[in-house]
Amino acid sequence: INPIFLSTPVAIAKAFAVLVGDGELLRALGISVLVVLIGFAVATVVGVPIGLLMGRFRTFEYLIDPYVNALYVVPRIALIPLIIIWFGLGVPAQIVVVFGTSVFPVLLSTYAGVRNVPSDLIETAHSFGASERQLFHSIIIPASVPFIMSGLRLGIGQAIIGMVVAQMFLGLSGMGFMLTKYGNMFETAYVFVVVLSLAALGIVMTEVVKRLEQRYSSWR
Repeated sequence: INPIFLSTPVAIAKAFAVLVGDGELLRALGISVLVVLIGFAVATVVGVPIGLLMGRFRTFEYLIDPYVNALYVVPRIALIPLIIIWFGLGVPAQIVVVFGTSVFPVLLSTYAGVRNVPSDLIETAHSFGASERQLFHSIIIPASVPFIMSGLRLGIGQAIIGMVVAQMFLGLSGMGFMLTKYGNMFETAYVFVVVLSLAALGIVMTEVVKRLEQRYSSWR
C-alpha cells in the first residue's frame, strides 16, 4: 500500500523514536494535557452546580434551560472566529474551546441525576425537617453520583476532542497542531504517532475518572 495512505508499524515506530528523541511529542503532549485539565476542571466546576440547581429548582431550570439548549446545539467550530477575536491565538482560546465542548455532558448528566432522585426520599427528609443544604448533602448529591460520574466520563472524551480541534485552528503547538502540520506534509507515520498518543491519553484520563467513580460510589 502506498505509504502516503497507510504507514507500516516499523515506520510508525521510527517516527515515534524521532518525535520523542527531539522532544517535540513530549512538549506537545504537555501543552495538550494542560489545556485539557484546565478546561475540563472549569467545565466540572461550572457544570455540576448548574446541573444540580436546574434539577432541583424549577424556576432556575425555566430561566437557564433555553440558553443551555441554544449553546449546546451550536457547533463549537462556528464560534472559533469569535473566540479568536476575544481571546486571540494560544492557550487561553484553546481552554475556552475545551470548556465549551465538555461542560454540557457534565451539566446534562448531573441534571438527569437530580431528576431521577426518588421523590419519596425527599418527602421523607422534608417530613423530618431537613434543610435544603441537608437535602443536597445527604440525598440529592449522593443519589446523583452515578450520573455525575457518567457525565465526567463523557466530558473527558469531549474535552480531548475539543483540545484537538482548538489546536488545529488556534494553536501553534500541541497535538492538534502536530496533526495539521504532518498531515499537510503527507507524513502518514507521524500522523499515526499523534493519533495513537491521543488514544493513549484518552485511555489514561478515562481510567482516572473511573477510579474517582469507584472512590465515591460508596457515598451513594
